[in-house]
Amino acid sequence: GHNKFHQIPLEMHVPCRDPIDHLMSQCNYAEPTGKFVKQDLACDAATEEEYFASVRKCFVYVNERYNHDLEKHLDVKCYDFKNQFGGYLDYLNEKLENRRYEAEAYVRRETNDPRDKESECIWKRPDLLEKTRNYLINNVDYYGFCDKCLGTENEIGKSEAAVVAEGDTSVSA
Repeated sequence: GHNKFHQIPLEMHVPCRDPIDHLMSQCNYAEPTGKFVKQDLACDAATEEEYFASVRKCFVYVNERYNHDLEKHLDVKCYDFKNQFGGYLDYLNEKLENRRYEAEAYVRRETNDPRDKESECIWKRPDLLEKTRNYLINNVDYYGFCDKCLGTENEIGKSEAAVVAEGDTSVSA
């Protein structure tokens, strides 16, 4: 890459999630402080603006997490979120040195309650699925970046990603 720090190439790896699934996960998120509360999309809104306002109410720092300006300072690559423990880790194993000190076993901590996809109105509305996906890709840098990156030479672990994604029957929270 062309971006270096003390002659060491710098890469930023962005986990890319399906835009609709990620949006619905954000809609489901609630914080004990009340800063974020669970939201429902206004699938029956009278206007598109009212509907997209309900989409924006779900955002949990999505505009603060990624910005296209990062590409000016870092070589930005992506990987399929569903493949983070497959091809992505294989890629890292080739690049990183072993740790000097072994960490304790990782303990997963859920940050979101399980979702009830049956109650999420968007899945029953193909028209809204398409409009919402396009809105997210065109208006949120993160989703636009992932849409352009996945499937290119900048996707890490992509050969394994397709296999994992096709065989994945899990429902993410």
